[in-house]
Order: sequence, then C-alpha cells, then structure tokens
Amino acid sequence: MCDSVKYLGVWIDDKLNWKIHIDYIYSKLAKFVGMFYKHSHKLPPNCLRMLYFSFVHPHILYSVEIYANTYTSYLDKLLKLNNKLLRFLQQKDNYCRNIELYVNCNILPITELHCFQILCIVHKFIYHKELLPKIYYNYFTENYKIHDYDTRNKNNLYLSVINLCYGSRAITFKGCNLWNQLPEDIKNVQNITTFKNKLKELFYNGMSLC
Repeated sequence: MCDSVKYLGVWIDDKLNWKIHIDYIYSKLAKFVGMFYKHSHKLPPNCLRMLYFSFVHPHILYSVEIYANTYTSYLDKLLKLNNKLLRFLQQKDNYCRNIELYVNCNILPITELHCFQILCIVHKFIYHKELLPKIYYNYFTENYKIHDYDTRNKNNLYLSVINLCYGSRAITFKGCNLWNQLPEDIKNVQNITTFKNKLKELFYNGMSLC
C-alpha cells in the first residue's frame, strides 16, 4: 500500500500533513547553504538576489497554499533554513531581525506567504473571477447573498460552521476566515497589485492573520 504519491510536483501523503513534501523541499534547498555561504562575499548583491529568486524562492512559492496548510512545527525547519539562506545572501549577522530579511527582498515568511496566496485567490474571486480557474467559482459566498438585510458584515464572506480540524484547514473555510479579518480599506481595494502591496505591508507591520 502506498502512503504517498507525487502529483504535479507535490508529494501528497495519506495523512495530508504534507511532511513528505516539506522534507522534499528542504532537501532541495539544503544543498545551497554551502554554496551561498562561500559566494556571499564574492558576488554583488544583485547577483545574490538573482540566485535566491532563481534557485530557492520558486520551490517555496510553488503550491505554498497547499503544503503550508499544516502545523507550524512541521514548517519550522524549512522556515529556519530559508532564514539562513537569506541571511547569508544579504550578509547579515544574527542581530538582524528575520522580518528585515524578508522586507529587503519584498517577500514573506512561509506561514504569511501561505495566507497571502490564499487571500489573493479570494481577492480574485471577488473582483477578478475571470482570472481564476472555474473550479474556484463556487468556493466562497458573500454574506449579502445569504442575508437580505443590511448588516455591517454584509461585505464579508459567509463562514460555514465546521466541526473537524481538517475542515478549518480547507481553503473554502480558511479563505473566508482570513478575508473577514482584513481591514475594510484593504478589502475594498480592487486593483490586484495595490491589494498585494497593502497586504504585504500589513504583514510587515506585524498583524497576524494566520
């Protein structure tokens, strides 16, 4: 009996805890530690940045909406490895705060990146549905379509009741929960680029949604 299978580059395990895929990414990125450390003082910053976005970030970003939907303890070693790589490439010592490493590269830590990507899906669902695959067209429901009376939450998404832990991790539930926590001025932004910039700024300022 098979306990895991690789589909479209993602390792799916029988428990859906994504540990196998996280280990898979970790093993791919760990080999860059020595190389980045050796070259961090030999290459200019723009080349080091290019190395990161060529060899590291794509592996972290790909399907982060899925594999990062797990316990933070499972993601911890991958997060620490990414911090180490960013620290080497930016030639920062241990006194530099981790968040500064991400701000300098205009990216987010894995946990926040997971929430960011889900919120981008919700934003497209509300304002630019044509940019999404049709499978997402019925993922969420606005409150005003459920209740015909005026409430202050009418522009939020309908949050269904769930009883199991797996239910709270489903994108259909998590996306609604994350969206409803956003400040109104960000939820009202229709431009995708502006929305992403404001959302990143929110995370950089320490607001926790995840």
